[in-house]
Amino acid sequence: MDTVGELSQPEQKSSGGKIALFVGCGCLAVILIGVGGVAAIVFGVFGILKNSDVYQDTLATAQSNPAVIEALGEPVEPGFSMSGSININNGVGDADISFPVSGPKASGKIHAVAEKPAGSKAWNYTTRELRLDGRDEVIPLGP
Repeated sequence: MDTVGELSQPEQKSSGGKIALFVGCGCLAVILIGVGGVAAIVFGVFGILKNSDVYQDTLATAQSNPAVIEALGEPVEPGFSMSGSININNGVGDADISFPVSGPKASGKIHAVAEKPAGSKAWNYTTRELRLDGRDEVIPLGP
């Protein structure tokens, strides 16, 4: 029998492979949307905290403090992460935040605790200090 003149039929792909590809892409899309949602929440919370008066005032105080500049070098830059809380209810507030800072010489973590009394626009700080990484040294940032 001569097979030269016969036309060969292309192989048919099973629909099982197409379904698996579709399900796999769908799962990947759901995972990417979930990761994107979590990232948006994290960036949003950090953004809110970093726009607060307590954070902005404390960072500016550290960046202009001669002892901090001597220990870390200049420029003093804030790190990305942040922890703590800021609560304001009917004009009365309290804050307890910590965030990393670094300079060319060293790095550390700033801790600030403050209260905002009723009717006041200003925060009263009970703690504002820089703890240097790897050292026992604490630099007070002042009131």
